[in-house]
Amino acid sequence: MTKQKSIKGLFIYLLIGIIGLVPIYITSLSAVSTNPAKLEEMSEAMGISGSPKIVALISGIPIFILLIIALVIGFFTAYKVGLKSVIMHPNTRKKSKADWIKGIKLALILGLIAGVVLRGTDYLLLPFLPDGIKDLIHPYNTLEFLSALFYGGIVEELLLRFGFMSLLVFILWKLFDRKSAKPPNWVFILAIFVSALLFAIAHYGATAQATEMTAFIWFRMILFNGLPGFFFGWIYWKHNLELAILSHMFTHITMHLLMLIVSFFM
Repeated sequence: MTKQKSIKGLFIYLLIGIIGLVPIYITSLSAVSTNPAKLEEMSEAMGISGSPKIVALISGIPIFILLIIALVIGFFTAYKVGLKSVIMHPNTRKKSKADWIKGIKLALILGLIAGVVLRGTDYLLLPFLPDGIKDLIHPYNTLEFLSALFYGGIVEELLLRFGFMSLLVFILWKLFDRKSAKPPNWVFILAIFVSALLFAIAHYGATAQATEMTAFIWFRMILFNGLPGFFFGWIYWKHNLELAILSHMFTHITMHLLMLIVSFFM
C-alpha cells in the first residue's frame, strides 16, 4: 500500500521554500545597504540594531515562520480533504500520461490568460494609473524575475494554497458537512475564493508603498491578484499543487514577455 504522505516531501518543499526566499533577502539587503534611512526605519520597526545583513535576514524571519506553519498544516490536512501534491503525496503519482498532459496544458493556458489579462489591462489603463504603479510596469530585471518565479510561484502557493486553502477546506468540511465522506464542491469553491481574496489583500503592503490607496487602486489590487489566485486554487483542487505552482510561474513569465515586447516597440 502506497503511503499517503511523505515526510521527505515536506523537507523537500521546506528547502525549495528557503531557496524561494533568497531573492527576497537579496532585495531587502540591497534596499537597506544603499539607503541608510531605510535601514534605520526597519531597525526601529523590528526593535533591533545591526548591520544591513542582519536586519535583512531578521526581516525575513516572519515569512519563514509562516512557511513552516503552512507546510505543517498542509502536510496534515491536504490529503484528508483530497487535495494533492505529487511531492508530498506518493499515492498521487500514478497518473496517466494523458492526465499529466491535460493538467499541464490547463496550467499553462490559465497562466497565459492571467498574465495577458493582468498586464494587458494595465497597459490599457496606463493613462489612468498613478506614477507609482506605472513605475512597476517594466520588464523584470534578473532579481525581480527570480523573485517572481521562486517567491511568487512557489512560496506564495505553499502559503496560500497548500497551507491556508487546505486548512480552510478541512475546517469548513468539519463544521458544515462532517458526515460526508469527503468535502462537497461548495466547500472547495468557497475556500478557493477566500484564499484568492486573501492572496489579493496580501499585496496591500507593496501596493501602498507604491501609491495612495484610492478606491480605483483597491479595485485593481483585488481584481488583478484575486483572478489568478482563483485560477491557481482551481488547478490545485482539480489537479495538484505542482501544477498550481507551474501556472503561477507561467503567469509571471507571460507578464515578463509581454512587457519585453511592449518595451521593444515603445
